[in-house]
Amino acid sequence: MRILIASLTIAVACVISYADEKLTPAPKPSTTTTAAATKPKPPADPTAWITDKDIDKIDFDELPDDSGLVTPLAKDLDNLEDEARKRLTDWATKLNDWAGTTEANVPQRVRNLMAVCALSDIVHAEFEGELAYVVFEKCKSEVDKDQLIKAAAWIVLKPREGKAPLKIPDLGWEDELDEDMIRERSMLYAQKLLGRLMGKLPKKE
Repeated sequence: MRILIASLTIAVACVISYADEKLTPAPKPSTTTTAAATKPKPPADPTAWITDKDIDKIDFDELPDDSGLVTPLAKDLDNLEDEARKRLTDWATKLNDWAGTTEANVPQRVRNLMAVCALSDIVHAEFEGELAYVVFEKCKSEVDKDQLIKAAAWIVLKPREGKAPLKIPDLGWEDELDEDMIRERSMLYAQKLLGRLMGKLPKKE
């Protein structure tokens, strides 16, 4: 009988000990080091090297005419009828939803948007010049002017750097286009944007 009682006592003690272990919350691991280790680094600025002298050397004399076949650019949207304006507005909504417009690296975001102008130009979209006007206005309203000047200058001075979208299905451009052509047209559009930001374009009559 004593042996049985002793065995039961030991068994109960083990159960209580196990229950205590289950009910006692485990200490939370320190998150300070983990948070610091996983915190994303800010994107590198590819324009940091650009100086005012570099920008002043950029020439605007040989750019294609805004009303020409290459890199057309509307001066406004006054020529659009209501139905056409609605279609353009629908397209602008898609543009705002496109991932390329939320790129954390601002200079790359501007390059993405210049590529939108280039793609529109190459495929002869319905509103080539008007699309470029919308993109320019978007850039000017969303990016600090000094930062936008440097971003546009970077695209002009380093046309082969950064990523170049070759197609944008979200905007209706499913087929991949030639990268060299996209980069060249992106550079020209960036030059037109830069000239406007610096007050050198459009040229005075």
